[in-house]
Amino acid sequence: MLRLFFALQPSATVAAQLLDAAAPLLAELQVPPVPVGNLHATLCFMGAVAPERLDHLRAVAAAIRARPVELEFDEFDYWHKPRVLCACASHESDAAASLAVALREATVAAGFAPDVKIFRAHLTLARKIRPVLAEKISWPRKISPGFVVRCENFVLMESRRGEQGSIYSVVDSWHLYEKHEN
Repeated sequence: MLRLFFALQPSATVAAQLLDAAAPLLAELQVPPVPVGNLHATLCFMGAVAPERLDHLRAVAAAIRARPVELEFDEFDYWHKPRVLCACASHESDAAASLAVALREATVAAGFAPDVKIFRAHLTLARKIRPVLAEKISWPRKISPGFVVRCENFVLMESRRGEQGSIYSVVDSWHLYEKHEN
């Protein structure tokens, strides 16, 4: 089985700049950052998908029509239950939320069983944070200026387990188009 999800990815430059900005916080929390290539904002988590259904899932994604997305990640936050440090967008993007809903609805209609969580724009920067260290910090922490992530594409990613943790790789990508009235 493949462990798949649809996501938005920041450029490598923005991802590296964001991790650099988080470096003092990561040092305070005594955790390494996630690899730059792993930064993503999950739109729709598909979970386990049989390899023979991958082409069907690709066809569903290819039929999605949505406009490009812009997200501004303007605060760092610690999420207690998963014990992660995230860069969050304090203002949601209608374009991103609409794309997430479209993917969820289309995949359900095609017979898949995605996770039905509501989209919340965030990038996980570090995992396995010790609560005793996180509790010493006031959350959320503003990022000024925020980091703007512009996405002209959305991607299907696969998550695999590696010796150092999760490894994410892009399986496929689709362009987002501006909608024009005729």
